[in-house]
Amino acid sequence: MQIIGISWMDAAAVLCAVLLCGLIGFEREARRKDAGIRTHILVGLGSCLFTMVSIEGVPMLLGQGVTWDASRIAAQVVTGIGFLGAGVICFANDTVRGLTTACAIWIAAAVGVACGAGMLSLAALVTAMYFLVVLAVAPLVTWVLRRDRDCTLRMTYEDGRGALRETLLLADSLGFNTQIVGTHTHRGDGWKGASVEIRLNGDLKQMHDFLERAQRIDGVHDLELLSKDE
Repeated sequence: MQIIGISWMDAAAVLCAVLLCGLIGFEREARRKDAGIRTHILVGLGSCLFTMVSIEGVPMLLGQGVTWDASRIAAQVVTGIGFLGAGVICFANDTVRGLTTACAIWIAAAVGVACGAGMLSLAALVTAMYFLVVLAVAPLVTWVLRRDRDCTLRMTYEDGRGALRETLLLADSLGFNTQIVGTHTHRGDGWKGASVEIRLNGDLKQMHDFLERAQRIDGVHDLELLSKDE
């Protein structure tokens, strides 16, 4: 049976691509990432259509007597998505951001291709595995590696007052291991300094005391604890 020249299977494949890729995009949207639900749905739709045209459309146009490799068009989806994924990856303050979102776009494209090929059960399984990885694996790794003892502090300070050195010494005295993971210059009203991201590892029960004492260090203008996602 067909709807306006479209078979039920084709319609189901397109709707499945919208639903599954929309779920992936919703998870990214909920985490306030640049590529959200619309981007992932469009990636899935495009991948699904390219695959369906490659499998059904081109052979129908060429006729029965012509040999056609159905993977030729669909295979180019992987290359094209690579450029799109690279657009959400950025390198700033010595830190790479956006890798997970780029992978999510790549997965959405793969789900779209699977839907276009009629492999709806596999597409649903991969989507479920995506949520398992992003929602369950990360907390598990945090627990195994005891990364719950890690936090990242962003400190803005004024140059020439020894604020960074005093802060690092204070952290050491409270038993924290420190690692500077990013810096950039900062200018305020009449002063020049820098913002630095410091990764702290230690007993987080000491964090309140550390922040209180660090805030009183001469030259420190602002202290902010970053979320795990940042």
